[in-house]
Amino acid sequence: MDVAIRIIGGIALATATTSLSLRLLGLRRGWTAALLAAVLGWGIAVTIALGVNGWDWGADGLVLHLLAIGIPATMAIAVGLDLLARPGTLATGERAGLVVPPRPLRAVRRRISVLCRYLELVRLARREGLGRRPSGDITAHAVAVRRVLEQAGGVYIKIGQIAATRVDLLPAEVCAELATLQHQVPPEPADAIAEVLRAELGDLDAIFETFDWQPLAAASIGQTHTARLRTGEDVVVKVQRPGIEATMERDLAALALLGQLAQRRTAFGMGVRSGDLVAQFARGLRDELDFRREADAMTEMASRLGADTIRIPDVHRRFCTRRVLVQERFVGRTVSEVASRPSGVVDRAALADDLLRSMLEQVMRLGFFHADPHPGNVIVLDDGGLGLIDFGAVGRLDPLQQAALVDMMIALARSDVGLLRDGVQRIASIDESTSPDDLERALARLVADHVRPGGTIDPDVMQDLVVVLADFGARLPADVVLLSRALVTLDGTLRVLSPGHSLMTAAMRTLQPADGQVAVIDPADAVRDELLAALPHLRRLPERVDRILAVASRGEMRVRTVTDEDSRRVVRTLVNRVLLGGIGAAVLAVSAHLLVADDAGPQVNGGTGLFEMFGYGGLLAGAVLVLRVVAAVARDGTT
Repeated sequence: MDVAIRIIGGIALATATTSLSLRLLGLRRGWTAALLAAVLGWGIAVTIALGVNGWDWGADGLVLHLLAIGIPATMAIAVGLDLLARPGTLATGERAGLVVPPRPLRAVRRRISVLCRYLELVRLARREGLGRRPSGDITAHAVAVRRVLEQAGGVYIKIGQIAATRVDLLPAEVCAELATLQHQVPPEPADAIAEVLRAELGDLDAIFETFDWQPLAAASIGQTHTARLRTGEDVVVKVQRPGIEATMERDLAALALLGQLAQRRTAFGMGVRSGDLVAQFARGLRDELDFRREADAMTEMASRLGADTIRIPDVHRRFCTRRVLVQERFVGRTVSEVASRPSGVVDRAALADDLLRSMLEQVMRLGFFHADPHPGNVIVLDDGGLGLIDFGAVGRLDPLQQAALVDMMIALARSDVGLLRDGVQRIASIDESTSPDDLERALARLVADHVRPGGTIDPDVMQDLVVVLADFGARLPADVVLLSRALVTLDGTLRVLSPGHSLMTAAMRTLQPADGQVAVIDPADAVRDELLAALPHLRRLPERVDRILAVASRGEMRVRTVTDEDSRRVVRTLVNRVLLGGIGAAVLAVSAHLLVADDAGPQVNGGTGLFEMFGYGGLLAGAVLVLRVVAAVARDGTT
């Protein structure tokens, strides 16, 4: 009985001291790693402590030996797991020190939910015959893929919509089939939609004169209905699907696990940072769930863009809520419908130029752009114009990013690698250890791969630029990455609207004045803006030159090397770690000497001497100091 009590007490003690020992490292650990470190560390401690005490569970010195060996052993195992981890997979910087309470039950429920979702997708694929159809039957495969994505719903429909625009990568039959996801998603029952509307707006009869419960279109997040307000305006009512938020969170969790796994375990995933891309994709989808954000974006775009090249629907703000959006109804057909039912009356090439011109104006002049211009979101109006709908995904660029993007586009058109590198360095976060020559050679290879004879530029160049920069540990801002995806989507839409239309080539042509039109970027205005920006610096230039010459003449000129502000912090960190490591090593040496000394010192408790207690205490303190340094170095990625 006494032994059983000691074992139970030992388990409780091991749990408490494991938490303490991992806390002493000062770095964040997941509960799985903590459990593994505890089992291995305390297994070693129990084995050694029992061996020292003659395998007597009732020995008086057993607890002291367990503590002295178990805590540093657990810490050593935890640090060893860090050293075995793949580079880039550990929490670093401020995140490394976060104390996050373990929630194993929530994590298990999440994993079970994700696993069930994977099994559901596999069942859908098997039911539709994917993998069992003849390899040459592209149309049958396309229908099966579309049906699987359609039945999976939510996030997977969104992925299918993006894939439908990639006519340059996927067979035309597959793109044509996936394009139907943009307007043929199974609609929600009228009763469910009415329940959402009443919950958000109240009495529908007081707002709508007529309401068509047959949906105009059904998308992954919501569906639209035509209606007429009591004031006489024809409108489109966008209603969020009931329960879509919970469904999307489950699907995003499944995609996040796959993205993180690919980023940790595959070279491709690490290169494109698949986990980060999925996280960004998830943030964008979560933003789309709040229709008020979309209403704000539409109002802002309409006020800043005007209606010269493309129209934005008017928003009836008093009827807009988180789950309902009421907007002006456009009379026309989507680009997908125009492509499937061509009409000789429509000048599709001119419309493609107008769409491209509007998007370039949004990016280059406004710094505020529609981030999802797929064929279902572009309307060819009956009066010959273009309309742009669905502003659930938008991006913003600051003036520095806009200027850098203009330079990068010009650099691509001229195959000017130096100008391209300059533009990249102005907007990307590049590690100081990156060699400028290596980066320039990589960009030169990118230009060679994507710029064809005659000046034709592959629209994938922006997305491949993200991959190239990832190889150098550099990252583009999130909105610039979003723009790269939007450009690929836009290129697909332009090709659907006007086959043979080249995005980048047409973009460079549109940026220049032609046929009496005003250019999106007027060269004269650009030169004037640059001169005005440089004028304050030019005005102070003589004073600065005179100051530099005066300092040089007195012999007081100094060049900063490793003593600038950032490097001083690095030096302080280095000195602190060397100092802590040295102190820890010294304490370990003294403790070891005390433990092996013939004289154990005054007796404190039974057969335990004072010097022996000091030795075990010093052993623990020294191990903590040394292991903290090793753990911090491992988390910095400098090993």
